[in-house]
Amino acid sequence: MSRQPHPRRTASTQTPLTYAGTHDGPEPVVHPETETHWKRLGAGTLVLQRCGKCGLVRYPLAPVCWRCVSDDYEWVPVATKGTVRVATIVTRGTGDPRWAQQTPYVVALVELDDGPRIPGRVICPPTTNVSAGTRIELGYLTTPNGNGVHCFIPLEADS
Repeated sequence: MSRQPHPRRTASTQTPLTYAGTHDGPEPVVHPETETHWKRLGAGTLVLQRCGKCGLVRYPLAPVCWRCVSDDYEWVPVATKGTVRVATIVTRGTGDPRWAQQTPYVVALVELDDGPRIPGRVICPPTTNVSAGTRIELGYLTTPNGNGVHCFIPLEADS
């Protein structure tokens, strides 16, 4: 059975994200369609685009909906907790040389409690057991230009 996205189920209020430090990698690529997302992350909140036509809450961010091709969207708060679907340890940094200085580190695909799936770095020692089913909370890292980058923090127990 294929996974069906949850197009209209979003958090009604925004829970502040946990500050996890300074981002040591490259700056996010900011376009006019995504600037709101990156700036709000820098302020400690996560919002995603919800299509004004079909209601899909989408990530990655895009100027048009991948389901119905509408360019109408609004920014909505989403859940700040979720479940790891898959995780791996990165042992070789590629692309920007700053990644090589940070290896090893954990990355995961996380399904937020209200549906969207988001990939990202897990802030924990690489020896931490992060695997499918691990509960996480969203955090954020700040960048020098005031933007933010999301990250994940493992939960000891869901509160």
